[in-house]
Amino acid sequence: MREGLLQLLKLQEVDKELESLEESKDKYPAEIDERQAEIDAAGQAMQEMEAEKAEWERKQRQSELDIESAKANLKEHEERFSVVTNNKEYDALQMEIEACKTALAEHESLLLTSLESIQNLEEGIEGEKNAFEETRQAQQERIDELQKQLDSMQELVDGVEAKRTEVAGTIEKRLLTIYERRRGPRSKRVSAVRKGSCGTCFRQLPPQQRSEVRRCERIINCENCGAIMVWDDDSE
Repeated sequence: MREGLLQLLKLQEVDKELESLEESKDKYPAEIDERQAEIDAAGQAMQEMEAEKAEWERKQRQSELDIESAKANLKEHEERFSVVTNNKEYDALQMEIEACKTALAEHESLLLTSLESIQNLEEGIEGEKNAFEETRQAQQERIDELQKQLDSMQELVDGVEAKRTEVAGTIEKRLLTIYERRRGPRSKRVSAVRKGSCGTCFRQLPPQQRSEVRRCERIINCENCGAIMVWDDDSE
């Protein structure tokens, strides 16, 4: 019985190693996604500025067309002075010409705003490109490292699982069944008794129970935490 209980302790250590590896496998993808999100966020800012620049370029082209149209319209109105026959027609034409000039000035103002906005955005985009490249290089280096570790992690898991199978094969089926039923993440199912106390919850064992654990004639669970208790020769 004692040897079987000691093997359970050994199996528990293997399971703890396996759980640690599995936790690492879960953490790597999460960190990879987080770092990729930082790259995407840096790229998104640059894309938004490029989209804004494209919109101002569209407004620039439209303003240039509107200016050409406004100039042609103004010229057409100015040429009509030669056929004006009275003051009323003259005043009306003068008002129309002023309206043409106002529209022309508005289009020219919008063109100037477009050109200034495009210039500012070009400078901003250049800065964003540099910031994006710095972020991309820094994060991609870590992503590649994490991916490499993740790719090799399964090989480590396979090795520990093989070790577990080997250790489990040395344990009496009844003991192994009891242990397996108690398995769970981060749970400690077997505990070495050291200095007369449970190694899991550190509860001091009564003298009689301590003697029973030491004899290893049957499975004894800690009354406090429920762990299967195994006597440690270094306990005294």
